[in-house]
Amino acid sequence: MKKRILFTAAAVIAMTFAFSSCSGREDKESVETIVFGDVSWDSVQVHNRIMAFIIEKGLEGYKADFMPGDTLPIINGIVQGDIDVDMESWHSNFPEVYRKGVDSGDLIDLGKNMPDAPQGWWVPRYLVEGPDAVAPDLKSVADLPKYADLFTDPEDRDKGLVYGGVAGWSQMEISEEIFNKFGLGEKFNLGIAGSGSALAGTMVGSYQKEEPWCGYYWAPTAVLGKLDMIRLEGSEYAPADVNILVNKSMLEKAPDVVEILKKYSTSVDDNNEFLAMMDEKGWSTAETAEWFLKNKEDVWTKWVSSEVAEKVKAAL
Repeated sequence: MKKRILFTAAAVIAMTFAFSSCSGREDKESVETIVFGDVSWDSVQVHNRIMAFIIEKGLEGYKADFMPGDTLPIINGIVQGDIDVDMESWHSNFPEVYRKGVDSGDLIDLGKNMPDAPQGWWVPRYLVEGPDAVAPDLKSVADLPKYADLFTDPEDRDKGLVYGGVAGWSQMEISEEIFNKFGLGEKFNLGIAGSGSALAGTMVGSYQKEEPWCGYYWAPTAVLGKLDMIRLEGSEYAPADVNILVNKSMLEKAPDVVEILKKYSTSVDDNNEFLAMMDEKGWSTAETAEWFLKNKEDVWTKWVSSEVAEKVKAAL
């Protein structure tokens, strides 16, 4: 198997614990700052700001702050008590760290933010369906060798190219297992992108030209919210646990926030929709959160009391 780094790997976001002066406690006796783990992808940042708006406008005595970081540092930050909430934990990628935190009692799992989020290898629907489909029999990873010439690697034209994922992400190990299990190395190279945005760029660029593309991606994302892609059989990842995690201190310092978080629940379709809107409109994560609160009352009002709901609506 030939693996090639296609893009320079993005630098890991450094953890920083310097809070801005405007987001700390204004009154230590009455205002509690809830720190949300701001992981690098858009959906979790939108969830953070949805919840921040609810607790700041619908409850009393809370302010929200956001701590940037990658998945593993965020989970460790919650275990250590430096971060209060992870709204979208893909902790099945780091099961040992997650289990250690739960077993110690420092990490509290409040349940799923969304149902099992799909991951796997995808191809555009136009490749396999319709009168102009050039690969009508491409249904599974096992079928890929028959169509290697469609996915030509521009830097090694004797082989096809499958985008396995992103450098440094734990999912790459699974892509490598799939690649080897189906013996694709004879006819394909496994491409590794340097970042999620670089990976998305290859998919979108090919899709706009109606060219062949095959590779790893996941939902919810703006890309899969906008493009009509099909997941190949045999490439399905184990269901991802996308849960809400909090530090144990939240049970005492913010029990009303915890009660809302226990009820907080969205669907993959909800997420794909607001991410696609965000991308199309060029909104910030805060603007996207407000769109969600204005347009998805049937979803979020189930998480809160009628009194809190009215305060949030008034603030919007």
